[in-house]
Amino acid sequence: MSDIAQLRTIDVFSGLTDRDIEDAFRSFAPVYLEKGAHLFYRNDKSTGIYLVAKGSLQVIIDNDAQKEIIVYTVPTGDVIGEMTLFNDAERTATAVALEGCRLFKMKNSRFLELMGKYPVIAVNLARILIDRLHAANAMIERLGTMDGSERLIHFLKALIMREGTDTGEWYHLQNKPTYLQMSQRLGVSEKTIYRTFQSLATSGDIVLKGRSLSVRRSLFDTRHIHL
Repeated sequence: MSDIAQLRTIDVFSGLTDRDIEDAFRSFAPVYLEKGAHLFYRNDKSTGIYLVAKGSLQVIIDNDAQKEIIVYTVPTGDVIGEMTLFNDAERTATAVALEGCRLFKMKNSRFLELMGKYPVIAVNLARILIDRLHAANAMIERLGTMDGSERLIHFLKALIMREGTDTGEWYHLQNKPTYLQMSQRLGVSEKTIYRTFQSLATSGDIVLKGRSLSVRRSLFDTRHIHL
């Protein structure tokens, strides 16, 4: 698929003519990411907005205490980095590639010019931001009702999505965090982390071999944990 054809699939450009998209394309620079690579980190200085032409990314809100919340997944056809569009402020979250990704990057100032030239872009972006806000609020609300074990399973799913491999029935993670690291990142006691892992191992949902972790797919499917 050509670059122009890929841009036609981006939601924020919905309603633009082919000529309009070709005009916009001249301001974009392609960006490639491998699975597990970071597009940016929280507190990084904003250098532009990105359109996701291929692949998906995970958005993580983390803090200085090393705790994190996996808020949502940005799929193909979506936009990322929009929170700093109007002020070039520091990034408010971290973005990690869940698979090989191809993106198009544009400077914030140029994207704002396009929004003025093609108002439909602003309308599309507003709709995307509203949907994203609803998704983030729903995720935070779900996390608030989870106990320690459920939060751990949610965390493991998010971690394996960005760092593990999928072999069909099982997901494999080569180097899992320590119990202490998971406790700090989730705000859950080490005792709860340990007991949850032991319970999952006894039920056959996971297999632990040193730092290597294998997780049965059905553990995530049956718990209906969505990102």
